[in-house]
Amino acid sequence: MKDIQIMDASVADVDTLWKWGEENWELWSDEKYKWFSKKSLKKLVSEPKEDSLLVAKHKNELIGMLFMYNLRDWAYCVGAYITPRFRKKGLGKMLLIEAEGRLAAKGIESIALVVDTKNKKGFYFWKKMGFYEGYKFIWMTKDLQT
Repeated sequence: MKDIQIMDASVADVDTLWKWGEENWELWSDEKYKWFSKKSLKKLVSEPKEDSLLVAKHKNELIGMLFMYNLRDWAYCVGAYITPRFRKKGLGKMLLIEAEGRLAAKGIESIALVVDTKNKKGFYFWKKMGFYEGYKFIWMTKDLQT
């Protein structure tokens, strides 16, 4: 795709990333906590450590993202999103190829992710990208006293 840039997420991207997380149930782990808070996103992008936190931009407009946690020899995809106007144009694949290259260079051997059973489009996208089904499980959360 023309005029698309894939780059590391920055603090300037946080408001848009947070908005995507608030508005799109496909990114949520549960209804109470949904996705990341703005505070967590700011920390993630300003201190990425070994994680791969990528965004896609078209003429400086944020149009997609892919976040992967580096967990030593494997990575966990915690979020992927493409704005509706740029879906079905290869952008998700572009982000994944960039992330795979960066992760492989760090010695990462595999990527895992969770797809909500209601997210059929997401499921078929990941299958098309070479992911295969593993164990079925139920996401569980425990609130901590802080």
